[in-house]
Amino acid sequence: MPDVQDEIYHAFDALMPSCQDWNLVPVADIFTAIISCASNRMLGGKALSRNSEWTSTSINFTDDTWLTAQRLKRFRPFLRPLVQHWIPEMAKVRHHGNVAQRVIAPIVNERLEQQRILGDKWRPPLDLLQMLWDGAYGQDKTADFMAYTALAISFAAIRTSSSVPVHLLYDLCARPEYIEPLRDEIETVLAEEGSFTKVAFNRLVKLDSFMKESQRYNPLSFLTFGRLIHHDLRLQDGIIIPGGTLIGVAAHAVAQDPQLFPGPFSGFRFVPQPGPQSVQGPQFVTTNASNLSWGYGKHACSGRFFAANEIKILIAYFLLHFDFKFGGGRTERPKNLDFELQSMADPTVEILVKRREARVRMG
Repeated sequence: MPDVQDEIYHAFDALMPSCQDWNLVPVADIFTAIISCASNRMLGGKALSRNSEWTSTSINFTDDTWLTAQRLKRFRPFLRPLVQHWIPEMAKVRHHGNVAQRVIAPIVNERLEQQRILGDKWRPPLDLLQMLWDGAYGQDKTADFMAYTALAISFAAIRTSSSVPVHLLYDLCARPEYIEPLRDEIETVLAEEGSFTKVAFNRLVKLDSFMKESQRYNPLSFLTFGRLIHHDLRLQDGIIIPGGTLIGVAAHAVAQDPQLFPGPFSGFRFVPQPGPQSVQGPQFVTTNASNLSWGYGKHACSGRFFAANEIKILIAYFLLHFDFKFGGGRTERPKNLDFELQSMADPTVEILVKRREARVRMG
């Protein structure tokens, strides 16, 4: 992931204050912006990641869409097609759609023109936008549909991925004893591997474990596998679920089951124990019946491997280049903000940050 690594470093330089002394920094907002830049570098290269109008839209589209849905819920279904025209958030959603058309469509059309001119000599870019175009067919193979798809990817990827490093930051501020062991691991791996290679990612077992334990306590949603039963459904044990019932799996309750995960928060719970019989334990991206954060089976999040590595690069950079702690004398971790089935880190929490000299070069 050299391009994503480069984008994260560039975003830190562009967005983080100098912090030569302790400064209050809106880290939650900055982490979200960095994830947006990194994700868009993967989506469409620098043409997207360095376009401030697009990165802003890719962040705010999710929020405005969610707020629009909450407003529409107040009205009966038959009224929603009418009242949508008077909801301010809906106007913002339409604006994001227009931005997508202005930004994405010209990129697609320019690539088509380059392909027409160069023929067999044209080398397609290695990004997700090109992969989506190559895999599209019929009425989906249009620049307009690629613009819509780019928004959908932003909706699914950016706010979800950016919430994880914010939770990690709060957990580290509340448990500073984990900071130095994580720094030592990152420095050792980078000194020996040179950069964030596949081998390097696999060696960051303490960081991976801390991320998994933090995720276990801080879900994006309390339920997963949300489904609407359209017709009466008879289960194998004879129970009938009536049509029209919304069902889901209590993923967070499973993750907090003391029979599966005994004891309090343990950041290195999933680190493989050394020895001749050492076996790799569950990883951050592992999906199984006791870890449903990414979904399960064929519906498991296909982007979780990219997201995990993106987050590791971000957190590693932050750990090596900055000291940090809660502002205002806070020592305990702030409570998350819960609404309906969603949960998020409180973005208003004050974080004090001070730049430090990294002991190893990040290639």
